[in-house]
Amino acid sequence: MAAKRYHDRNRTNTGSYYTYGNVAYELQPDYTPYRVREEEEERRKEAARIAREEARENRISSVKMLGVALVLFIGCIAFMGMHVVVDNAEVSLRRQRSTLEDLKSANAILEAELTEQLDMDYIKQEATERLGMSEPQSYQVVYIDVPKQSYTVQYDADDAAESASLLDKITNFFKKD
Repeated sequence: MAAKRYHDRNRTNTGSYYTYGNVAYELQPDYTPYRVREEEEERRKEAARIAREEARENRISSVKMLGVALVLFIGCIAFMGMHVVVDNAEVSLRRQRSTLEDLKSANAILEAELTEQLDMDYIKQEATERLGMSEPQSYQVVYIDVPKQSYTVQYDADDAAESASLLDKITNFFKKD
């Protein structure tokens, strides 16, 4: 202990220590060796670099997640929009089918009235008596052959369904009629 007191009195700021006696003291130097400071600085730089990389990866994954959510949202909006278009088309189709059925029934009624009022004997009598017409002579009758291409071809509703597009076939498949 006496040596320590003596040592404290004779201590200079030169950084060298001298111990009097047989006791060696554990002394912590006042300075940090240069290599230790470099290692600490490298560790801090490495930790900062790792933190920047993690922050960058977090931002990238956040942007990717936002992109996926945005694509999903746009897909849902497009899906709902297509459903609206299909529903509107179905409503229009039902309306047109209803109109077609009404017109077909009106045509059937008019055809029935026409056949009731059409009496061939009455027409022949009126033509000969009132209008002074007569039946044509055999030399006055001319028969003509009309080629098949000039006929007007009418399609039924079933024939039109066969020529429908792929989209129409798919929507008809999922219809709830």
